[in-house]
Amino acid sequence: MRKKFVKFPVSFLTDIYLRLKGGFALIEILIAITILSILLLGIFSGLSAGIFAISGNKNLTIAMIIARSKLNEFILEKMRGSDVQKEPVDEYPNFYYSKEVKRFEHEIFGPLDANRVEITVLWKDRGRDKKYNLFYIYPVR
Repeated sequence: MRKKFVKFPVSFLTDIYLRLKGGFALIEILIAITILSILLLGIFSGLSAGIFAISGNKNLTIAMIIARSKLNEFILEKMRGSDVQKEPVDEYPNFYYSKEVKRFEHEIFGPLDANRVEITVLWKDRGRDKKYNLFYIYPVR
């Protein structure tokens, strides 16, 4: 008994041959590119958010350094000096500081024999006004 062969159309055989050969169809390539672009978009947005956070933290760190150095200058001047309003900082452009000394009043005990110095550092970060406050309470001599 002889085996009968089934004849398939040529286009069907060509399609099977291309699939076995390992080639990709155009739709498969488009789907792969779409998935890759969505992944890359997520990665790039995460990177840009990280860069913005680092920039904001850098400015906050600079403001802390300015406030602490101005407080140290005030202490070295033996807690004397006039109040300052929005004075530019020479070492850091676009940063300003204010210094205000007033009598300290406790919420429960009322006015005490102490003063409170408040140093405020101001700057702009991405178009928004930012500030950092540092307080120091010391006894009146």
